[in-house]
Amino acid sequence: MDVSRESTVTLIGDDVPVCDRPSAMDDVVPEQIPDHLLDDPEESNSSKCLIMAVDFGTTYSAIAYVALEGGREELSGYLDPMRIRTIQNYPDDATFGSLNDEMRSEVPTEVIYPLDRDFRKKEGLRTGGREDQSKDVPNPGIGELELRDDSDNPLAIFGTQYDDDQDQMSIDEASLFRWGYGAHELWGRSATHADPRNKPLARFKLLLDNTSRTEAIRNELNMTLQELKRRRIIRDPRDVIVDFLTCLLRHAKAELESAGFDDSYKLETILCVPAIWSQKACRDMQTAMAKAMGQAGFPGVDIQNNNIDNLFIVSEPEAAAAFVLANSRDIEPGDTFVLLDAGGGTVDANTYTVSATTPLRLTREVVPPGGGLHGSSYINENFRALLRSRLADETYLETEDVNGSIERIMFNDFEYRIKRTFNCYAAKSKLAFDFPGLRPNPGKGFNTGTLNISVSELQKIFLDRMDGIKAIMEEQIDKALEKGVKVHKVILIGGFAGSVSLRKYLSDRLKAFCQQKNCPVPTLLHPPNSATAVARGAVLRAFNKERGPRRYARSSYGILRTEIWEEFPEHKEAKMAYDPHDGLPYVFNTIDWVLKLGHEVEPVWTCAPFLSSHTFDCWPVRPLICREVLYVSDRSRDSHYQLNHPKNAGAEKVGEIVVDFTFLRNEGLIHPVEGGVNRYKKPVGKRHYRVTYTMVIKVVDRDLQCYAIYDGRVRKKCKINIASAFQPGVK
Repeated sequence: MDVSRESTVTLIGDDVPVCDRPSAMDDVVPEQIPDHLLDDPEESNSSKCLIMAVDFGTTYSAIAYVALEGGREELSGYLDPMRIRTIQNYPDDATFGSLNDEMRSEVPTEVIYPLDRDFRKKEGLRTGGREDQSKDVPNPGIGELELRDDSDNPLAIFGTQYDDDQDQMSIDEASLFRWGYGAHELWGRSATHADPRNKPLARFKLLLDNTSRTEAIRNELNMTLQELKRRRIIRDPRDVIVDFLTCLLRHAKAELESAGFDDSYKLETILCVPAIWSQKACRDMQTAMAKAMGQAGFPGVDIQNNNIDNLFIVSEPEAAAAFVLANSRDIEPGDTFVLLDAGGGTVDANTYTVSATTPLRLTREVVPPGGGLHGSSYINENFRALLRSRLADETYLETEDVNGSIERIMFNDFEYRIKRTFNCYAAKSKLAFDFPGLRPNPGKGFNTGTLNISVSELQKIFLDRMDGIKAIMEEQIDKALEKGVKVHKVILIGGFAGSVSLRKYLSDRLKAFCQQKNCPVPTLLHPPNSATAVARGAVLRAFNKERGPRRYARSSYGILRTEIWEEFPEHKEAKMAYDPHDGLPYVFNTIDWVLKLGHEVEPVWTCAPFLSSHTFDCWPVRPLICREVLYVSDRSRDSHYQLNHPKNAGAEKVGEIVVDFTFLRNEGLIHPVEGGVNRYKKPVGKRHYRVTYTMVIKVVDRDLQCYAIYDGRVRKKCKINIASAFQPGVK
């Protein structure tokens, strides 16, 4: 099949082509672009606004939001934290808490896959493959409930197939996808463990963290992921993230609709990411988020280019710090505090100094961040291992019954009750758990149908993790002291922060450590709603983006080009090829990096206009489709090298703009031209059509906009959100 060839001689920036051979474009120059041509229609600042923050956690996830009926101007620059709400009412919620229990605002970041390829059709989940992506099809608004799946039943949502004529109990649950509390509920059944078709996954957020500290967990996940991939349940490990986020966002959308929010609200989305993540990890997270939001039916999503309108990325510690500053009366001007975020998977520590003025703002990060895998889920892991060890010799019990009973204890008794209230300093002598079929054995603490665990055993499990958290906290204080900075407060947030044992333990260790160091003892604070501090703080941070980091590009963005051979020194080692239409030599598939790594970028920045040219056969008659492909790299800066050159290793396609110029031929605006003339003055090539137009790339805040312009009109525009190209928190 014939494909169009792009031939470009005028390049981005100040480069001037030098060519001693004739070209069909020697006299063609880019169009003059008036400023207003690239302006978007102004949106009213007073329009209704919905700010939604997604905290995708290692073990639990949360979504916070605020509605501004009068737009941002309604609040004159100040947002009362009490106005921020969280998504609740998660399916199969088993927290047993009151309506005011903060844990109702979180959902387990866990899934169970069926080994059934048809489950995606049943439940409206795509795998993210190109055939699943709809081009130029607008997403439904917030007010529309359609899930845009391929099934015959549009009400197949949240892992359950609803049908008025169908008895739900007859559904084969092994063919259903479970997420959140539904995954906990299913995994607590013995029958689930007896059925090899059920594949559970947790902590899959760590798939995006390629550091050594997560290697062991990623290796564990890989065993299940490879089986799912082999059975074509997923195409890529990151599909798991997309599937979970899709379910999370579908639920959020339903809750927002029930609260009265529809597509008349302008949506701003905030994505929370770990401070240690690479730019690629942030980019992969943004891609997963775009696919999930598209499947969930949120507006303003272009899945083809992984774009989310009004996307803001903020680091988790920065969001949590914003929450602390807005909610704690104990933080004073000039204070330095350690922010200890004790979640389910990771425990992260950051030390900040706040401004000496009001309102309080972070002025600097005092020492490098610290952290480790000491979250509360590892207490679960060690408690589960203790139960299995205690039951290892009870061969009269069926393996599936043992596993099911252990998981039932883990979820119904331990996770939602005991772990959250256990006090190492004031506990009973033992804890008793129902265990059907268990025979008496006083030496092992077994009664008929009852398993007893001593408090000392549980204390050791807690202490193993609390010791790790203590070490992280002390390291931050110690490094601050080495720099001559006194820490005034230690602020404990995250799901594990609700533990009475952890708070008492850290308070005691703070006193002992500071006595040893002969320094004042910081106050240990635990603000309310701290389990959702990141999501709530992200809303606050997005509402006021001032005083964020400077806008230095952490990635390069470029466009795929075709350049005249030997036009640039970089072509010396390039492979030359002849265009079959004009017959002249070119270097195909080079990249011109427009936005370069390390450069400071103004909030509104525009490159110099440049030409793009495509050639087409006269016969057979085919559409004149021109395609421009955009790339991103976290290391490349040098332009004019081919895509396969080592300097462009790791460059990834990030988007494209496709323009149909068939109307030029149909309306007689272009005519066939002859081939070119080579350096020996001999005609080469063949009759062909040539389409030449002007392109401009513009950055507005966190969006990269690519324009194709012909005859003074914007013929096509694509937009790519490049929030992941900057440090999280950039305005």
